Amino acid sequence: MRIKRLLGNESLIERQPAETTGKEDDFRVLTDHPAHLIRRSYQVFLYAFDEAMAGLKLSPVSWIIIATTHSFPGLSVTEVARRAAVDKASCGRTASSLERRGLLRIKKSDTDQRQKLLDLTPAGELLYAKAFGRVERLRSLLLDDLALEEQHQLLTTLTVFLQATGKNTRPSIPAALESEMN
Repeated sequence: MRIKRLLGNESLIERQPAETTGKEDDFRVLTDHPAHLIRRSYQVFLYAFDEAMAGLKLSPVSWIIIATTHSFPGLSVTEVARRAAVDKASCGRTASSLERRGLLRIKKSDTDQRQKLLDLTPAGELLYAKAFGRVERLRSLLLDDLALEEQHQLLTTLTVFLQATGKNTRPSIPAALESEMN
Protein backbone atom coordinates (compact mmCIF):
# COMPACT_ATOMS: atom_id res chain seq x y z
CA MET A 1 0.00 0.00 0.00
CA ARG A 2 1.33 3.42 -0.87
CA ILE A 3 1.40 6.26 1.62
CA LYS A 4 0.86 9.82 0.45
CA ARG A 5 2.49 12.60 2.35
CA LEU A 6 2.28 16.39 2.14
CA LEU A 7 5.57 18.22 2.55
CA GLY A 8 4.91 21.85 3.40
CA ASN A 9 3.44 23.62 0.41
CA GLU A 10 4.95 21.13 -2.00
CA SER A 11 2.84 18.71 -3.96
CA LEU A 12 1.96 15.25 -2.72
CA ILE A 13 4.63 12.61 -3.17
CA GLU A 14 4.15 8.88 -3.00
CA ARG A 15 6.17 6.81 -0.57
CA GLN A 16 6.48 3.11 -0.10
CA PRO A 17 6.33 1.62 3.40
CA ALA A 18 9.87 1.20 4.75
CA GLU A 19 9.92 -2.57 4.38
CA THR A 20 9.30 -2.34 0.63
CA THR A 21 11.67 0.47 -0.32
CA GLY A 22 14.87 -1.55 0.01
CA LYS A 23 16.60 1.48 1.49
CA GLU A 24 17.99 -0.04 4.67
CA ASP A 25 21.25 1.72 3.88
CA ASP A 26 19.45 5.07 4.01
CA PHE A 27 18.10 4.23 7.45
CA ARG A 28 21.46 2.90 8.59
CA VAL A 29 22.96 6.31 7.77
CA LEU A 30 20.65 7.68 10.44
CA THR A 31 21.13 4.93 13.03
CA ASP A 32 24.92 4.81 12.57
CA HIS A 33 25.06 8.59 12.84
CA PRO A 34 27.09 9.90 15.81
CA ALA A 35 24.10 11.91 17.05
CA HIS A 36 21.95 8.80 17.22
CA LEU A 37 24.68 6.76 18.89
CA ILE A 38 25.30 9.49 21.48
CA ARG A 39 21.55 9.73 22.16
CA ARG A 40 21.33 5.96 22.57
CA SER A 41 24.40 6.02 24.83
CA TYR A 42 22.67 8.62 26.97
CA GLN A 43 19.65 6.30 27.27
CA VAL A 44 21.97 3.53 28.49
CA PHE A 45 23.54 5.96 30.97
CA LEU A 46 20.16 7.07 32.31
CA TYR A 47 19.06 3.47 32.82
CA ALA A 48 22.31 2.64 34.64
CA PHE A 49 22.14 5.83 36.72
CA ASP A 50 18.56 5.11 37.79
CA GLU A 51 19.51 1.53 38.69
CA ALA A 52 22.61 2.51 40.67
CA MET A 53 21.00 5.45 42.48
CA ALA A 54 17.59 3.83 43.07
CA GLY A 55 15.76 5.29 46.04
CA LEU A 56 18.02 8.34 46.44
CA LYS A 57 15.83 10.74 44.44
CA LEU A 58 18.78 12.07 42.46
CA SER A 59 19.01 13.18 38.86
CA PRO A 60 22.38 13.14 37.10
CA VAL A 61 22.54 16.95 37.34
CA SER A 62 21.65 17.01 41.05
CA TRP A 63 24.29 14.33 41.69
CA ILE A 64 27.06 16.25 39.91
CA ILE A 65 26.09 19.47 41.76
CA ILE A 66 26.20 17.63 45.11
CA ALA A 67 29.48 15.88 44.25
CA THR A 68 31.10 19.11 43.04
CA THR A 69 29.93 21.04 46.09
CA HIS A 70 31.22 18.27 48.35
CA SER A 71 34.64 18.38 46.66
CA PHE A 72 34.78 22.20 46.48
CA PRO A 73 32.69 23.67 49.32
CA GLY A 74 31.92 27.37 49.36
CA LEU A 75 32.15 27.95 45.61
CA SER A 76 29.77 30.23 43.76
CA VAL A 77 26.98 28.83 41.62
CA THR A 78 28.91 30.02 38.56
CA GLU A 79 32.07 28.21 39.63
CA VAL A 80 30.19 25.01 40.55
CA ALA A 81 28.49 25.14 37.13
CA ARG A 82 31.86 25.54 35.41
CA ARG A 83 33.52 22.70 37.29
CA ALA A 84 30.50 20.41 36.84
CA ALA A 85 30.12 21.35 33.13
CA VAL A 86 26.47 22.28 33.72
CA ASP A 87 24.95 25.46 32.35
CA LYS A 88 24.57 28.20 34.95
CA ALA A 89 20.79 28.37 34.75
CA SER A 90 20.41 24.61 35.33
CA CYS A 91 22.93 24.75 38.15
CA GLY A 92 21.03 27.59 39.81
CA ARG A 93 17.65 25.85 39.46
CA THR A 94 19.06 22.56 40.71
CA ALA A 95 20.81 24.25 43.64
CA SER A 96 17.53 25.94 44.63
CA SER A 97 15.73 22.61 44.44
CA LEU A 98 18.42 20.93 46.55
CA GLU A 99 18.18 23.77 49.06
CA ARG A 100 14.40 23.26 49.36
CA ARG A 101 15.10 19.56 50.04
CA GLY A 102 17.47 20.54 52.85
CA LEU A 103 20.53 19.14 51.06
CA LEU A 104 22.30 22.34 50.09
CA ARG A 105 22.80 25.72 51.74
CA ILE A 106 22.93 28.81 49.54
CA LYS A 107 24.29 32.02 51.01
CA LYS A 108 25.40 35.34 49.61
CA SER A 109 29.09 36.06 49.48
CA ASP A 110 30.39 38.48 52.12
CA THR A 111 32.54 40.19 49.48
CA ASP A 112 30.15 40.19 46.51
CA GLN A 113 26.45 40.17 47.32
CA ARG A 114 25.66 39.07 43.75
CA GLN A 115 27.44 35.75 44.24
CA LYS A 116 25.59 32.80 45.74
CA LEU A 117 27.88 30.35 47.51
CA LEU A 118 27.03 26.66 47.89
CA ASP A 119 27.68 24.26 50.76
CA LEU A 120 26.20 20.88 51.60
CA THR A 121 24.08 20.52 54.70
CA PRO A 122 24.60 17.50 56.98
CA ALA A 123 21.71 15.81 55.09
CA GLY A 124 23.47 16.66 51.81
CA GLU A 125 26.70 15.14 53.09
CA LEU A 126 24.82 11.98 54.09
CA LEU A 127 23.19 11.75 50.64
CA TYR A 128 26.59 12.31 49.04
CA ALA A 129 28.06 9.41 51.05
CA LYS A 130 25.19 7.11 50.07
CA ALA A 131 25.41 8.06 46.39
CA PHE A 132 29.20 7.91 46.31
CA GLY A 133 28.96 4.38 47.63
CA ARG A 134 27.00 3.53 44.49
CA VAL A 135 29.31 5.12 41.95
CA GLU A 136 31.22 1.88 41.45
CA ARG A 137 27.92 0.08 40.74
CA LEU A 138 27.17 2.74 38.12
CA ARG A 139 30.58 2.16 36.55
CA SER A 140 29.95 -1.59 36.53
CA LEU A 141 26.53 -1.20 34.91
CA LEU A 142 28.08 0.94 32.19
CA LEU A 143 31.26 -1.02 31.51
CA ASP A 144 31.05 -4.64 32.68
CA ASP A 145 29.60 -5.91 29.41
CA LEU A 146 32.80 -4.77 27.67
CA ALA A 147 36.18 -6.47 27.73
CA LEU A 148 38.87 -4.57 29.67
CA GLU A 149 40.50 -3.34 26.44
CA GLU A 150 37.11 -2.16 25.14
CA GLN A 151 36.47 -0.32 28.43
CA HIS A 152 39.80 1.45 28.13
CA GLN A 153 39.16 2.24 24.46
CA LEU A 154 35.69 3.63 25.19
CA LEU A 155 36.90 5.86 28.02
CA THR A 156 39.87 7.07 25.96
CA THR A 157 37.67 7.78 22.93
CA LEU A 158 35.09 9.64 25.02
CA THR A 159 37.84 11.73 26.62
CA VAL A 160 39.38 12.57 23.24
CA PHE A 161 35.92 13.40 21.84
CA LEU A 162 35.08 15.74 24.72
CA GLN A 163 38.47 17.46 24.64
CA ALA A 164 38.27 17.95 20.88
CA THR A 165 34.66 19.14 20.82
CA GLY A 166 34.47 20.95 24.17
CA LYS A 167 34.29 24.28 22.36
CA ASN A 168 31.05 23.11 20.73
CA THR A 169 28.98 23.52 23.87
CA ARG A 170 26.58 26.16 25.06
CA PRO A 171 28.28 29.43 25.95
CA SER A 172 26.80 29.09 29.44
CA ILE A 173 28.95 25.97 29.99
CA PRO A 174 32.48 27.35 29.99
CA ALA A 175 35.17 24.71 29.73
CA ALA A 176 36.97 24.02 32.96
CA LEU A 177 40.72 24.10 32.63
CA GLU A 178 42.39 20.91 33.84
CA SER A 179 44.85 22.93 35.91
CA GLU A 180 41.97 24.68 37.70
CA MET A 181 40.22 21.43 38.57
CA ASN A 182 42.92 20.42 41.09
